Amino acid sequence: MRVFLVILALAAAALYFTLGLRVGYATMTPLYLVNAQGESKYPFRLFEAGKLEITGECVGQSGNATLRFLAPDGTELSAVRCPPGTWSLKMSSDGQPGIYTLAVQYQHYTGHLEVKSAY
Repeated sequence: MRVFLVILALAAAALYFTLGLRVGYATMTPLYLVNAQGESKYPFRLFEAGKLEITGECVGQSGNATLRFLAPDGTELSAVRCPPGTWSLKMSSDGQPGIYTLAVQYQHYTGHLEVKSAY
């Protein structure tokens, strides 16, 4: 049992220093992050032409998170940066059907992120 706990602690430490610790899924539940690094992508499928709006909030204690809203062809529609503090998010598109992507890039970000979408 002690060996298992030591291995678990080493795995958690390795994750912390490489990718950071993440609990949750930004588009379904609040996402809590500790020293997060790297990028996450969240797809949104739009079945018919119309407005797609992404709202939410980010509350950061350190680091930065950059949210980019991408059209199906990869064109950046809007971007929001979340430095330390409490910020609200609002990004929208009057677009054609397809798969839109929310790409979130983390730079040693500690805090939480909550994203909601409205079609």
